[in-house]
Amino acid sequence: MRKIHSYQGAYSKSKKESAHTILPTRHKSYAYHPTGEKANPRRPREASEAKSLWQIAFFPLAFFYYELLLRIALGEKVFSYFFYVLFFSLSAGFLFYSLCHLFKKPKAVRVATICVLAFFAVLFLVEFFCKQFFTFFMGLSVMFQSAGEMMRSYFGVAVSLVLKSFHIVLLYFVPLAVYCFVFREPISRRVPPLLSRIAPAVACVLCYGIAMLGVLTSHSGIVTCREYYTSEFNITESSLRFGLVTGFRLDAQYLVFGTPKAKTPDDPVAPVVDPTTPSSNVSSSDIAPIDYGENKMDIDFDALIANTSDETLISMHKYFAAQPATKKNKYTGMFKGKNLIVITAEAFSHYVIDKDRTPTLYRLATKGIHFTNYYQPAWGVSTSDGEYSHLMGIVPKAGVNSMKASANNNVYFTLGNQMTRLGYLSLAYHNNSNTYYGRNLTHPNLGYSKFIAIGSGLEGLDKVWPRSDLQMMEHSVSDYINSDKPFNIYYMTVSGHAEYNFSGNMMAYRNKATVADLPYSDPCKAYLACNMELEYAMKYLVEQLEAAGKADDTVIVLTADHYPYGLETESSDKNEKYKYINELAGHKIDTNAELHKNALIIWSGSLEKEDPIVVDDPVYSLDILPTVSNLFGLEYDSRLLAGRDVFSNAAPLVLFRNYSWITDRGYYNASSKTFTPADGAGFTGEEDQNAYIKSISSIVKNKVTYSKYILEKNYYNLLFKK
Repeated sequence: MRKIHSYQGAYSKSKKESAHTILPTRHKSYAYHPTGEKANPRRPREASEAKSLWQIAFFPLAFFYYELLLRIALGEKVFSYFFYVLFFSLSAGFLFYSLCHLFKKPKAVRVATICVLAFFAVLFLVEFFCKQFFTFFMGLSVMFQSAGEMMRSYFGVAVSLVLKSFHIVLLYFVPLAVYCFVFREPISRRVPPLLSRIAPAVACVLCYGIAMLGVLTSHSGIVTCREYYTSEFNITESSLRFGLVTGFRLDAQYLVFGTPKAKTPDDPVAPVVDPTTPSSNVSSSDIAPIDYGENKMDIDFDALIANTSDETLISMHKYFAAQPATKKNKYTGMFKGKNLIVITAEAFSHYVIDKDRTPTLYRLATKGIHFTNYYQPAWGVSTSDGEYSHLMGIVPKAGVNSMKASANNNVYFTLGNQMTRLGYLSLAYHNNSNTYYGRNLTHPNLGYSKFIAIGSGLEGLDKVWPRSDLQMMEHSVSDYINSDKPFNIYYMTVSGHAEYNFSGNMMAYRNKATVADLPYSDPCKAYLACNMELEYAMKYLVEQLEAAGKADDTVIVLTADHYPYGLETESSDKNEKYKYINELAGHKIDTNAELHKNALIIWSGSLEKEDPIVVDDPVYSLDILPTVSNLFGLEYDSRLLAGRDVFSNAAPLVLFRNYSWITDRGYYNASSKTFTPADGAGFTGEEDQNAYIKSISSIVKNKVTYSKYILEKNYYNLLFKK
């Protein structure tokens, strides 16, 4: 019988042998590159030489695109500081190209490039939205300290901003999309290493050198570009000049190594005091032969100079010793021994005050000391810097949360500390988180024995956003109204907070009926509606003081933290951006100075028996501390504060974050470098006017510089040790 299976087995064996003989041959075969070089089948296909050259240029072009898009989206002038933005962004682009191409494997290069492009797209978007909503770029120190709380508090606002500016979000991810879909292949090996690796590194250094040459040779302006790059670095102002990437790099550099020291003047410039043009709130009969003395303390600056080798401290001692102390006057001690309630009202403004709609606020503003020309500049860190400016009486340091930075400093002259030293009951309240901006650390240091907020004792308020100012008053007034000791109280409100609509702002929704008939758009109505809660809070407070018989013995000081920037739109066109603020103002405002015009209330029941005291001079937040200190007859040294007692002989001066200023003789716009004289300024000619501009600009610069040094050096602790 034939064995078929043996034949099949032989066939199978033959088939296996055949397979084994073929496979090795297949593995050993090679495809050949057109140049004759053997090609590795695992190596990805390379880009053409032309596309490779574009890929080298892609990084610097992408960074330049990021910077230009930011300026356009923010409504900044595209060609303003174009030279710096161009060369610094090209330098950064070449640098990151070189860093990504340090990897040898094409896949690693691609992953690194995608990560870098995505990171900078997100960074630019975060800073864009931060500038849109808070009016400043967020530096690293602020980001580390407050970013988490800001996101938790403003998550809904952030989502709304992203949705409204979604086209900007898409545009920022264009470079990433272009890279992913156009530059899929690695740079061709036929492009010489001299061009693909060495040339970008050389271009990086060359572009940086050109930009730095421009920086180092700049000499114009109150603060030169060289100073904005070094000693006067400010994450917002510096980034607008040199580009956000450079601003962020400098912020990181100075955070680690410290900001370069400014050149200290050998002969510090003293403020200009012109006794021939007295302050408008003092009549000619008030000036006169009466010498009330000076608001000045016994400080031996000569001994301090002799006992230190620190150049900055020596300069500070010389500067403050050179300042003329302001004169005491007939208003000195007018409120001596009275109770004090200081209120920082969130996003408050003079637009809120109306005789019929807000009768209590109108009463407080017009029947006490009536300020007609008051400014509350937006300094940089939103509400916190607004508080710092009027509680400290000095200019906040740019680029940091100055209040939080002062938490361990001796802040000797705050009203909280001054009153506590006199035995006052001192309490502080806030109807929002007790830890926001680190207030649980900063506010006890301001001199208040307790900081009572959400999470630290202020309970029972409705859990809505924003919370009610009226409810805060209802839950706090009983803590001090019947105190046997005089009381010193501080409130930070929140009802006036953005966003201004009737769907996401509970205070606006609650008071919608009160503004229904007003001839304004919904955002303006919502802003006025949520501030009605402040009106009700003040009405309750005054009624409680009157019922307790303490209205005449209590002084209320109220101002804003900043203008209502939540009314700004996302438009890059300034007319459109400020259209709601223009609507409330009834005209197109000047966005450099007039934007910051606001309201200051200093009221006591005792003042209503007399005619209002009207102050027409320009006044601002830094003037509050010395003015109130003088009115209460407190011991303070006027030389050590950047503001002035408005009733003194000191000439009025209001300065802004960008070094613009206003005096009784005119307004200097540092952005446009133009000066507008006031009526009756009395300049004898152009030379006289230019000398005045130069003098006041030097004073402004010194006030900013030495305010910064007070914070950095904990200067008051050197003078008045705890």
